[in-house]
Amino acid sequence: MGKNIANTTHTFLFCDGGSCQKAGSEQVTRAARAYLRNNNLWDKTHTIKTRCNGRCEDAPTCIVQPGEFWYKELTPEKITPIVKSHINNEPLNQEDETNLLYKKGWKEQISNNERAPIKPKPFELKNDAELGECFITKGFSSDQYLYPLFLYLLENPKGITLAMADKNPVSFEKINAVNYSDTHTLELKTETTIIKLTIAAVPKENKELQQSKISSTEYFHQKETALTGIRFKNKFGEILGKITFDSIENKAWEYCTKIQLQNTCLDLT
Repeated sequence: MGKNIANTTHTFLFCDGGSCQKAGSEQVTRAARAYLRNNNLWDKTHTIKTRCNGRCEDAPTCIVQPGEFWYKELTPEKITPIVKSHINNEPLNQEDETNLLYKKGWKEQISNNERAPIKPKPFELKNDAELGECFITKGFSSDQYLYPLFLYLLENPKGITLAMADKNPVSFEKINAVNYSDTHTLELKTETTIIKLTIAAVPKENKELQQSKISSTEYFHQKETALTGIRFKNKFGEILGKITFDSIENKAWEYCTKIQLQNTCLDLT
């Protein structure tokens, strides 16, 4: 039987994303769990290892509930007094306060390593070997962007065509499902076929996955034909495929510029 959550008073969520792992999150989690176990607090608390919490610059991090406390730059030595203070409902000492990134009621977070948000660059007019003269910019290529993109296109398929490098073009109106249950691969399903796209981070030693992984996502507008679309490439610059929209007024293209490109406008003047 699992832990009875109804009996717990505090939850500690330890980030286990890549940056936090490199910064020692596993050792921090082990130290906290050892303290709870040795002080007969295991059944009164709950510890969870999460995926990325989105604060890589402050690694390793931990979120404590209740209270929405976010801690940064933790070490095994720092986490124990923090855990103890929360369980005993005691105020943090001055040294532990320096590890607070945010708590409920603060208007701003306090980070020693704040990074400026990464945004796509404006569209730039280029002479492309495949597309000819076109306006082009790069979007994001992680699964956190690509999976939502394909879900949106599934729900708004009108006027959209997918052409992978090794397959015949397929209208999105013929795609009836998007499945992302595999570790690395997203599947687009029609009644007769399954189109696979590698969208997640893949092991460096797996050359086959490296070859098929979408590492570059380019949004384009051809100057002469006004054709708009998205082109996918791998890390070697090889074209994996592209999506085209029937016009610049296409609803899905509007979504791409607003959501995927974070309001990056295409100025045709």
